[in-house]
Amino acid sequence: MRHAVLSTFLSVAAIVVLLVATCGGATARAYSAPHFSHSLSGRISSDGPRSVAWHLTLRHDWSRVERDIARSDPALSSATLRALIDYAPRHEISAMQRALRSRLGKDAQSGLSALSPVARSPYSGRAVCGAGDARWKHQVRSSLLAAHDITYALQRDDCIRALRLHSRN
Repeated sequence: MRHAVLSTFLSVAAIVVLLVATCGGATARAYSAPHFSHSLSGRISSDGPRSVAWHLTLRHDWSRVERDIARSDPALSSATLRALIDYAPRHEISAMQRALRSRLGKDAQSGLSALSPVARSPYSGRAVCGAGDARWKHQVRSSLLAAHDITYALQRDDCIRALRLHSRN
């Protein structure tokens, strides 16, 4: 009898420990996501974008950057973000462009601020908006036409030209 009670107690205790460890890990990951952007921004300021990009490549962390770009994470300023993604490896370019398109779809102003004003950049309005599918282009059209911040006029115009909307202005 004693052995059965002790065995049951240990089984229940093991299950509780397992549940706490599992939930605790998920909670820790959920709460660490915003901290990634803050620490990334700080590292870019202190170490420079090239060094940070190298470490992101070594640690295979570009997917986290992609997620934060798509979410329009305010911890990453647009200037900091543009400096960083210029050093993204070639195999990450299409993922970064997808994230920028997602950002444009959610908030045109924030998306335009993250685009490069340099026409030959893989992150210019022409490159990012031109690669979007027809459905996305249709959805983002009105928000781009409504964005009138002179600061991002080059990015906006490049994007609109890529969407072939310039005749509808």
